[in-house]
Amino acid sequence: MSNSTLVALIVVVVIVIVIIVLVVYFGRRRKINANRAHAAELRGKAQEGELGAREREAKAARAQADAKQAEVDAERLRREAADRQAEARDVRAESDEQMRKADQIDPDLPSNRHRAGDRPTDGGDAKADNAQDHNAQADSAHLDGAHLDGAHLDNAHLDNAGGTRTDRADNADPRR
Repeated sequence: MSNSTLVALIVVVVIVIVIIVLVVYFGRRRKINANRAHAAELRGKAQEGELGAREREAKAARAQADAKQAEVDAERLRREAADRQAEARDVRAESDEQMRKADQIDPDLPSNRHRAGDRPTDGGDAKADNAQDHNAQADSAHLDGAHLDGAHLDNAHLDNAGGTRTDRADNADPRR
């Protein structure tokens, strides 16, 4: 082998080594750039996932707040319903009391103690009748549906059909 062949061989080997080094260098650089791009993509997805998680947490907090508000609304509606039931009971009691008073003064009902034409005209019987009317009013003040005692029921009964109080002349106590 001659010197020129040897130099040509060394030059070829150096060129091959340079080419190999350049291929490896650019291959690594391309891989590093690809890894950077992939890392950036993963970071972007992670940030989107973080935003999605925050959004879901916010939705969960809103749902929890809505549930608490629904509980508050339900409690308010329960109280409102209880108030309306109490009002209805009061109105019903007032209506029953007015009906009882109307029944008590209605001369057309056969259960009233005194009809318009049956009132006594002399003073002694009128005083007894006034005492009876006063006792009947006192009795009616105690007949509010909450407490009915035997002392106040001797001259009254509750009508089974309507639940209203009517006086019964046949059970009236003459001492009253």
